[in-house]
Parts: sequence; structure tokens; C-alpha cells
Amino acid sequence: MDFDPVDTVMVWISAYGLIGLFAIALLERFIPLVPSYGLLLAVGIAAAEGVWSLSTAFLTTFVGSVFGCAACFYAVRQLDEARSTRFLIKAGRLFGLSAERIENGIVSVRRNQTVLAFSLQLVPTVRLFAPAFAALLRGNSRSFLVASTAGIAIWNGLFIGIGYQASRSIEASNTTVLALAALGCLLVAEVALLWIARWIRARRKSGCRSVRCPGGTP
Repeated sequence: MDFDPVDTVMVWISAYGLIGLFAIALLERFIPLVPSYGLLLAVGIAAAEGVWSLSTAFLTTFVGSVFGCAACFYAVRQLDEARSTRFLIKAGRLFGLSAERIENGIVSVRRNQTVLAFSLQLVPTVRLFAPAFAALLRGNSRSFLVASTAGIAIWNGLFIGIGYQASRSIEASNTTVLALAALGCLLVAEVALLWIARWIRARRKSGCRSVRCPGGTP
């Protein structure tokens, strides 16, 4: 019999009911022992098997994830603005960025923080660090939390739904294998969307140059 680490964790969660489900969704934001997409797939499979209802599984994990995200954000937010900026500059210099370029980047990120907060909650691993990053940037807390909440709802709902449908439609003998397959599909979709976005941006820039420079001459 194949070892299934995700299924092993789910046995423990099921023993504690909704409290265990809430706790694992909360702790996963700080101690990602098992990737969230794997856990959420397993939660969806358990819902299909009648351990809990689909709506209860979604709401419980959603609330736990949102609480964890907010707790991380406000914990880092306790740093004052000067210390946050110094930390970002030091971190940026490790990648060869100048202080001026980092400060310009901070301004740009703050300007687009709502879109970024939403988008980053749909990127594996990065989504866990996004609250701390947003707190260091000293952006608007309400905008960040609202956008992050929307992203969390989609992330949790997507993988719980996939697990639920997979359990009812196919023989999901190993939850970990199913989780890796779902992650692979997600990454392919995200790379495709990123490529499309860059292509559209390049076309727009090309169009702007044509308008400003009729005939292609400066």
C-alpha cells in the first residue's frame, strides 16, 4: 500500500472534527507542513465521503485561512515604517537593487496593492509570505485584507471543489498524487495567464508608440 502523507494528516483532522479543520487551516499559514492545496483536496474528498458537508468544509477552512492571514499581517505591521523600509532596502540590496529603485518599487506596489494582494493568494508558497510583505510595505490594511479574502475564497473553494468532484467521479486512491497533479495544472494555467498578460501589455506599448510616432519614426 502506497504511503499517502496528506491522507495521514486528514485522519488526525477528522478525529477532531471542525475544530481540527479550523486549526489546520489556521496553522498552515505559519507552519506549512503539508501544502494547502493537498490539504484542501483531502478536505473535499472527505466531504464527498460524508465526514462533513461541502459548505461546512469550505466555510471552516476559509475562516481559518483568513484569520491566519490577518494574524500574520498585523504581527508584522507592528514594525514602524522606518524599520520596515530599512528591512526592505537591506533585503533588496541582496539582489543588487539600489535604494532608489527599491523605494520606487515600494510606491508602485502600494499603488497596485489590491490587485497584487488578490493575485498573490493564488500563487503556491508565495501566498504564505504575501501578508508579511504587504505589512512591510505599509499599504492600506482594509484593501489588502478584502482582496486577500477574495483570493483565499477562490483558492480554498477551487481545491476543495476539485477534491470533492474527483472523489465522486474518479478513483482517488492516493490524495498526494492527486494534489501534485492539481498543482501541476494550476502552475500551467498561471504561466499561460502570465504569458497572455505580458503579450497584451507588449501590444499596448507597441500601439502607444505607433500613436506617438506616426510612420514608426521618432
